[in-house]
Amino acid sequence: SSGINAEYGGGQEEKTGARAFVAGGLSGIAFLVAGQPFDTIKVRMQKQARGALYKSSRDCLYKTVTKEGVRALFKGMGTPLCTCIPSSAVYFMGHSHGITTQQWLFGRQEMSVWNHGIAGFWAATYMIFILAPGERIKCLLQLQTGKRTERGQFSGPTDVIRRTLREGGVRQLYKGTLVTGLRDVPGSGLFFVVYESMLRRWGESPAVIGVAGGAAGMAMWFVGVPADVVKTKYQTAPAGTYRSFLQIVPELYRSEGMGAFFKGFGPSGLRAFFANGICLMTYELTIKVWQRLYPTTAVGLHAAY
Repeated sequence: SSGINAEYGGGQEEKTGARAFVAGGLSGIAFLVAGQPFDTIKVRMQKQARGALYKSSRDCLYKTVTKEGVRALFKGMGTPLCTCIPSSAVYFMGHSHGITTQQWLFGRQEMSVWNHGIAGFWAATYMIFILAPGERIKCLLQLQTGKRTERGQFSGPTDVIRRTLREGGVRQLYKGTLVTGLRDVPGSGLFFVVYESMLRRWGESPAVIGVAGGAAGMAMWFVGVPADVVKTKYQTAPAGTYRSFLQIVPELYRSEGMGAFFKGFGPSGLRAFFANGICLMTYELTIKVWQRLYPTTAVGLHAAY
C-alpha cells in the first residue's frame, strides 16, 4: 500500500508524519508551478466587474500575454512558493495525523473513504494559517497590470508585506483567513473522498493517480470557488472598504447575479485538474521512493485493503 494511508502505533506515527511532510512539500512545488498561470487568469477574472476588462478567460490570457509578456502569468509566485511548500507539507501531514487519530479512536486500521474525508477537513485546518497571508500577497501582486517601476505599484512580495503591515499591522496581513477556511475546509474533505474512491475502484497506476487527483481537485474547487470569489474581492479591497467579507455576498449578487460566484471557474477548474493531478503523482512517487530508501510499514494517501 502507498499513498495517504497510515498505520498507527508509537514511533510509526512520527515516521508517517515526517514522510507525509516531505512528500507534501515536494508536491506543493509541483502544484504551484503547474497551476500558477491558471491562477493568475482566475484572480483577474474574479476581481473585475462584469466584462469590464476581459470578455472571457481566453481574452484575459491573450491581453495579459500580449501586454505584459508570459512572465506576467507567474506574477506573485514568489510568496506562494515560500508558503506553498510548508502549507502543502503541513496539509499532507495533517491528513496523516487525521487518519492515525481516527485509527486510535476507533481501534482499527482500515479506514473508509469517509474517514479520509474527515482527515481532509483536519488537514485543511492545519494549513489555513500558513496559506492565508500568502494568498493575500499573491492576489495583490497578480492584479497589477502595470510595470513594477510605476508609481503606486508593488515592487515585489517584500514590498507588499511592508506596506500591508504599515497600513494595518499583522491583522491586515491575515485579512481573509476565515473566508480562506470556508473555501478550503469543506472542499478538502470532498477532495480526499473522491480521490480515495477512484483509487480503490481503478487501482494505483500513475495514470489513475493523475486522473483521480485531477478529478478530486475539480470537485474541491467546484465547492470552494464561490468562497474564493468573495476572498479575492475581500483580500484585494483597500483597507476599510468592508467591515466583513459577508458584506460582499449581497453586494455581488445584486450587481452581477448568481453567476458572479462562479466567476473564474473555467481557469480554476483547469488549474485544479492539471495541478492536482501532478501534485498527487509527485506525492505518491515521493512516498514510494522514501519506502524503498527506508523500508518500514506502509503509509500513504490511501489504503488498498
